[in-house]
Amino acid sequence: MNSTEEIDIKEQLKDSYRQALEHTSSALDYMAEYGIKPDGKFGLFFSPDTRQKEIHKMPYKHQAKQVVVYETEIGEFSALCPFSGLPDFGTLRVEYVPGSCILELKSLKYYILSWRNIGSAQEDITAYIYEDLRKALGDAGYLVVHTVYNVRGGINTTCTIDSRLQ
Repeated sequence: MNSTEEIDIKEQLKDSYRQALEHTSSALDYMAEYGIKPDGKFGLFFSPDTRQKEIHKMPYKHQAKQVVVYETEIGEFSALCPFSGLPDFGTLRVEYVPGSCILELKSLKYYILSWRNIGSAQEDITAYIYEDLRKALGDAGYLVVHTVYNVRGGINTTCTIDSRLQ
């Protein structure tokens, strides 16, 4: 690595740190409006706007209408709690009937991993994922995004968005 590349990487890190600091500060201010204070140690996290935006797709040329299901293993899907900065682990299940395309799996994997440093409510993350996949799939017969988060404070959180109910 030459010195120009090293400087560029350091500038990218400074910019990332600035973005994380701004988003975390904004989240803390928002929580304070409702009397919510973070618990324990608190870390920086990124905004949902920093998630990977591009999800590649491939053509689906068949007449057969099949149901496609992608489901993560435990530990493969996570984001950060905006109140504690601690990781929220869960599983993500995507179900759809392809229209003219299917999702490319490597791209989907990178998209899922892009949530790991993002701080947002579990319900919001589920909605963002649904919106992103709906946009990528375009003319899918239907789309269901289902998240099941690990127990936190004795409460299970399961979120489902089904295009057939919208």
